[in-house]
Amino acid sequence: MATAEDLATLSSLPTVWPEAGATDAVLGGAVDINAAFTLSSGYLVFFMHCGFAMLSIGCVRAKFAKHISMLILVDACASGMGFYLFGYAFAFGDKTTVPNSPGINSLVTGAISDNNPFVGTRYFALHEFPNNQYYLWFFQWTFAATACTIVSGSLAERAKFEAYILYSFFMAAWVYPVVVHASWSSSSYLGAFRTNGELLFGSGSIDYAGSGVVHMTGGVAAAVGCAILGPRLGRFRADGTAVEYAAHNYSLFLLGVMILWFGWYGFNPGSALAILPVGFSLPVQVAAVSTTLSPCAAGVTGLFFKAALNKFKHGHRNYDLMTFGNSVLAGLVAITSACSTVLPWAAIIIGIVAGVVYNIGSQVSLILHLDDPLDAIAVHAWNGTWGLIAPGLFSTQVYIQSAYGVRTDNGEDRTHYGCFMSGGDGNLLGAQLVTVLFIFGWTAVNMGLFFGLLKVCGLFRVDAKDEEEGLDHSYHGGSAYGDTAGEPTYNYSKSDFAQLQEEVAALKAAHGLNNGALIKPKAAPPAHTEATVV
Repeated sequence: MATAEDLATLSSLPTVWPEAGATDAVLGGAVDINAAFTLSSGYLVFFMHCGFAMLSIGCVRAKFAKHISMLILVDACASGMGFYLFGYAFAFGDKTTVPNSPGINSLVTGAISDNNPFVGTRYFALHEFPNNQYYLWFFQWTFAATACTIVSGSLAERAKFEAYILYSFFMAAWVYPVVVHASWSSSSYLGAFRTNGELLFGSGSIDYAGSGVVHMTGGVAAAVGCAILGPRLGRFRADGTAVEYAAHNYSLFLLGVMILWFGWYGFNPGSALAILPVGFSLPVQVAAVSTTLSPCAAGVTGLFFKAALNKFKHGHRNYDLMTFGNSVLAGLVAITSACSTVLPWAAIIIGIVAGVVYNIGSQVSLILHLDDPLDAIAVHAWNGTWGLIAPGLFSTQVYIQSAYGVRTDNGEDRTHYGCFMSGGDGNLLGAQLVTVLFIFGWTAVNMGLFFGLLKVCGLFRVDAKDEEEGLDHSYHGGSAYGDTAGEPTYNYSKSDFAQLQEEVAALKAAHGLNNGALIKPKAAPPAHTEATVV
């Protein structure tokens, strides 16, 4: 509950950003500082693709390592083109009352939208986009690329490379931007940044950095793609039980998890888009703390939950690294919506729930025969959903006002906050649930039609022979590891091998070995002889 001092402090903070001409005089270069902050955060988010690459390569079988690497790189390239040509315009191309200002985060830009609520209508191919705000385009593109790459792991080992290029472009150009506009633009009909009408349930939904917009959208697309593409060859037996396809490099998997966690400090705190003027850094600080605590709690919870499940089912505990790492990622996904609006203890609770939700989601995927090599559906779809619900339970009044501005009606505070917090009500939770339904419906319908069309046209799945051989060989010129699938290559000539055989034979003869016969052991020392400790 906000104190009188809290509300007075928040009310005194500037809530409308000065126009560019006045900013340098009033705030001494704050615009450049905020641009540098946002760009640096975007660099961290883009670096997350290195984490996705390491994690994905580690999770798939060795004969698909090069193929999954290609998909990660495609996401960066195809999403960039799609977001440049169409995506940003649909997401943030709102006409606003502030000249040369995109419809993004009205608390920062001061932009009042004068546009339709479904999609933006300007800035296609960045036409007439103000060049002093290119940093906003860059930052938002890194998020679009992240949403796209979630799907790569779920379709791994059997999707056609050409089909994936089309998917990544379509996702960044159309499906993802519409969700962004509904939640983050100044004319959104779901989100709390709306400026041209009543907020949904008087509060608008809170999705600060994209548990829903990025992760649930990508996770639902992954689930739909998995269902239409079908499981990998031999993944499920005739009786429906799963055949374990082990990851081939756990070290790369762990490296990927840690890189992603590091990049998330750009993802969540960076979504503030500004740290000046005074007071704008509070959401950044809160997000940094919650982005630390939630994955910590989720990782430990998920690890022990799975160990207890193994004990119950198989009679022995197994502390699994894959479960540990994916539970950490689940905690990061889950806190992304509420990262700037919840107290530290609430971030821990959100993480604890996320660790359990991940394990449940992983088991449900197996039951439904959704063959997901990276468990992206459990991490992103399930915990994106949980993360989008969490603000409606735990968001605080003061932190909402610091991140979204103070809502007043005739001088009376009208901020709705989490129903588990003292004085909270169900309005915010209602807005969160409506947003969950919208994201699920929009993404499932669009991606179902898109992937279904690819399948009908025979463009979606590779031939069984190519899949059996491994797509690194059939599509990309050979194994990522040389001549063998994941094993080191020894470049011995026939003469080298013959010489080696001769040397082994001579060694056997010198030690009395004949066709592998064992050397007789030496007699044991006398009982009174003391052993020498080395």
